[in-house]
Amino acid sequence: MKLISLTANKETFHPIYFHDGINIIVGKQVTPTNKNDGNTYNGVGKSLILHLIHFCLGARKISSFEEKISDWEFTLNFIIDNKNYYCKRSTSKQNTIEFNGECLKPVKLQEQLLKLCFGLTQTPKNMTWNTLFSRFLRRYRSSYITFDAYVPKETDYNKILNNCYLLGISTQLIVEKNELREQQAKASTTEKAIKDDPLFRQYYLGKNDAELDKTDLEYRIKILEKEISDFKVSENYHEIKTEADEKSYQKRELENKRVLINNYIRNIENSEKETEDINLEKVIKVYQAAQIEIPEMVKKSLIEVTNFHKELLNSRNVRLRKELFRQNKLLKEIDNQIITIGKRMDVLLEYLNSHGALEEYVSLTKELNDLKNEIARINEYQHILKTYHDSQLDIKLSMMDKDKEADLYLEENIKYLDNLKERFQEYAKCFYPKKKSGLVIKNNTGENKLRYSIEARIEDDSSDGVNEVRMFCFDWLLLNCQVSKIRFIAHDSRLFANMDPRQREALFEIVYEGCKNEDLQYICSINEDALLSFKSMMKEETYKKIIQDNIIMELNDDNPTSKLLGIQIDIDLEDKGK
Repeated sequence: MKLISLTANKETFHPIYFHDGINIIVGKQVTPTNKNDGNTYNGVGKSLILHLIHFCLGARKISSFEEKISDWEFTLNFIIDNKNYYCKRSTSKQNTIEFNGECLKPVKLQEQLLKLCFGLTQTPKNMTWNTLFSRFLRRYRSSYITFDAYVPKETDYNKILNNCYLLGISTQLIVEKNELREQQAKASTTEKAIKDDPLFRQYYLGKNDAELDKTDLEYRIKILEKEISDFKVSENYHEIKTEADEKSYQKRELENKRVLINNYIRNIENSEKETEDINLEKVIKVYQAAQIEIPEMVKKSLIEVTNFHKELLNSRNVRLRKELFRQNKLLKEIDNQIITIGKRMDVLLEYLNSHGALEEYVSLTKELNDLKNEIARINEYQHILKTYHDSQLDIKLSMMDKDKEADLYLEENIKYLDNLKERFQEYAKCFYPKKKSGLVIKNNTGENKLRYSIEARIEDDSSDGVNEVRMFCFDWLLLNCQVSKIRFIAHDSRLFANMDPRQREALFEIVYEGCKNEDLQYICSINEDALLSFKSMMKEETYKKIIQDNIIMELNDDNPTSKLLGIQIDIDLEDKGK
């Protein structure tokens, strides 16, 4: 894939026509300053070019385009395998893109481009057209922070996945380690669920013994099941219970009455025992003992009194005997009633003991269900815990196997990997012949999602200028691996802002030779002062051949018409879309 042109439907737009080799878009300033912070020439449209290329090739919707330059339509012409293609996209209707006459949704266009440029119909998750193509055209400010920062907020896993693919390193082991880590994360979620569940927590922390509780529950369930199995539901249970309660009350009343009658009978019997006949001779003997003589007249009176008293006692005893008979008869009747009620109560209680109310049956059933639910929860806990432990063990074993596979892969492909390292070092040495440099590719056996560790190193790489050189060398390596059919890379002027003149010169000499030998394109925007900074270091004819002859556009800040769009407008190029 090489770029041919970028045009628009507005006459004010400055069309860009690309050619093979180096393509330089220069930002010029009417009143130059000594500052070289990368922001001196902002607003002329250099960075916008890179965003428009992405836009035409299916990037996500850019809201600021719709708001600030509505009804603009951009067309990117390019070539793949000697066949011409074009993509046309409107800022007002960003949901469709015209691709060689066919209107496609952006996602469908990306599928087509993946197939055309990478020969891919399916890709691992997190490897898309946008993530791969962004490695050939850095467009965001954040893309110029580190050598492997291409997409904003891209994860380390995504970086390794996409970079390794373009370096020609197998992605299978990368994906497999990530999947194992995701399984491990799910297992950790399971562990957290166990800890958070009130029932599971008591077992997990060892406060209760699951097996002991399970055994106890099984015993209680067995007893309860038998009780329910023997349970007979009575439809008139409550009526029978009411009758049994009434009989019980009647019996208690009769028993209380019997106690009173028995006490009354004892009193009568005691009264009879206390009654004695008054004997006249005993009275006389009492007086004689006292040596008192009783006159005849008195004796006669005593006889009369004694006889009268006897009559009274006889009358009283007759009355007591009648009352005693009556009470005994009543007692017998009460005893008979108690016996009759007792027999009925035996029948009722026997029935109640062998039957129960529906509510009681429901209560027993509910209790049984509760116990079964509790034991089911314990079984669930044991199953989850076993699954969790088994999963952890399986993952650990798989991790060890995959670590070995990765070691073996690196050993088997040592020649290819050494070639990658040598090429990166070769590029870096063009900038810094005396600095240590190299590409480090290692098997990452740490507890993370990264199968490999890739570091592009240049000694003293804390310097901004060195960081930009490292960035370029890595991008140039990705392009020259030629895993895809993309035959160009593009850089914004930010790449050159912190480089010293010697580094800028070296970069253009590398890309000039590389484009010529490998039939590549190098596209960049650069400020005029950055170009002039190394002009004196090159021979005049060399500078003309490499730089002047390859300037395809100059953009000025003197007036709006000299800018890319030909109008004065501020667009948020860091808008990541919706």
